[in-house]
This record gives sequence, structure tokens and C-alpha cells, in this order.
Amino acid sequence: MNGDEGMTTRKAPKVLAIASGKGGVGKTMIASHLGAHAARKGMKTLLLDADLGLANIDVALGLMSKGSMGDVLLGHASFDDVICQAQENLDVLPGGSGLSELSNLDGQQQLQLMGELEALGHRYDLIVIDAGAGIGDNVLFFVSSAQAPIVVINPEPTSLTDAYALIKTLSLKRGMKHFMVLMNQADEISAQLVYKRLEAVTDRYLNVSLDYVGAIPRDEVVLRYIRSQQLIPATSEFSKRLGVTYDKILNRPIEKWNRGGMQLFWERSLQQGLDEA
Repeated sequence: MNGDEGMTTRKAPKVLAIASGKGGVGKTMIASHLGAHAARKGMKTLLLDADLGLANIDVALGLMSKGSMGDVLLGHASFDDVICQAQENLDVLPGGSGLSELSNLDGQQQLQLMGELEALGHRYDLIVIDAGAGIGDNVLFFVSSAQAPIVVINPEPTSLTDAYALIKTLSLKRGMKHFMVLMNQADEISAQLVYKRLEAVTDRYLNVSLDYVGAIPRDEVVLRYIRSQQLIPATSEFSKRLGVTYDKILNRPIEKWNRGGMQLFWERSLQQGLDEA
């Protein structure tokens, strides 16, 4: 390939992390369908399941995984061995389930993981990280590696409280100042009310900015496809509504938001890929 061909417009991948203060708010559903939506729009996308120890994206999508990120960290495989394709333009990197020894990565394991991920940077336009719930070390590590975290909340009071705790911890411990907020299982009016409550308390106590990107309504079609381990068809009315919200997320000019550790690795990886082409 000509060294200049197609190189002038290639950018480092956009890196989004889907996070939540508490479990059960629909984070994995949102991450997987965001990845699928981007893939259908022609973006080469990697869906990275970062809930190490309790990972389940491959199961949720009905994929026969060949291994997991856990196998890579334990030295049993490489990423190329375990990445599987969910659909055209959408690859999945399973995280690994039942691996308690990976529930809190130490510094050496984090460096190892960044080194392994470095080789992936030039392959993708978008990385979607499905982070674990809560404020554990793994969650902070993966979320702070993204340019933009998307904090998922639902109308439950505990979801709001835990989302605030996550934003506060990422701000104070990892220096993150910009967060998208996505409401799940709520109509637009209810979502706006809950978001305003979260925004009021962060404005008062934290030096952060929130960006409300929309609400996903409660719909029985979601449960039906989750139970059948399938993505909701792109032609369904629900997927079309999701698409409007996901387009807002994908079109946000976030390149100068947060610049985490792995993002710098991916940028360096991209440059190495161009140099070697």
C-alpha cells in the first residue's frame, strides 16, 4: 500500500466508556446497541467488555467466544485469538466471567493490558467500553481511559445517588471533568426532571460539566430480545428511536474532553500503524 494513501484523514479511534453507579440499569444493552448502530453507519467498532470477572456481553449477544480478555491477562492467549465478530464492522472483546483474580487489576496488569491494546488502535474507528458498575479500581481505570464517559442512570433514587458517587470519584481521583448522561427506562419528561436533580448537585459540589444526551423509554421489546440473546433489529421502531440518541452521542465533538492513559496508547498505536503501512 502506498504510504500516503488514505492516511491524511485517518484519526485515532473515538473511545467511549459506558458506566453506571449501580448495576441493573441497562448498561450492557446500551453499549452493545451503540456499537451495533455505529457499525451499521460504517464505523469499524470494537465493543470491549471491561466488567472483568462478571463479563457477559458475549453471552448477551449469543456469541461463541474463543476466550476472553482474562485469558490475555493470564497469558493464555492474545487479543487476536479471542476477539470475535458480532456483525459486519462490529468486533467484540469478551471480558471473562468467574475470574475473581481479575476483579481488581494491579499496576502491572494495567500496563500489560495497555500494551496489548496498543496493537488494536489503528484497526478501529470507535472503541466502546462496557465498564463495570460502581467505583472499583477496574471501573476507574477503564472509564478514565476514554475520551468521554457516558453515565447511565434510571429513575430509581439509588441510581441517581450512585451516579453522583461515580462522577465525584472520577473527578477527584482521575481528574475527569466532562460526562455525558443517558437516562434509561424513562420518558423524556421524567428523564429531564431526574437529570436536573443530578445537575443541580454536581453544579453545587463538583467542578464538572454534564451533557444530557437523551432518554431511552421502557419497552417490552428490549426484554424479549435480551432473553433471546439477540440485538434488537435495526428496522424496529425502538431501534430507530435509539438511533436518534446514539447519533447525538457519536456526533458530539469530544476529542478534547478527557485524555486518559489508554487513549494516549491508542494514538501512539495509530501513528505506529501509519508508519509501518
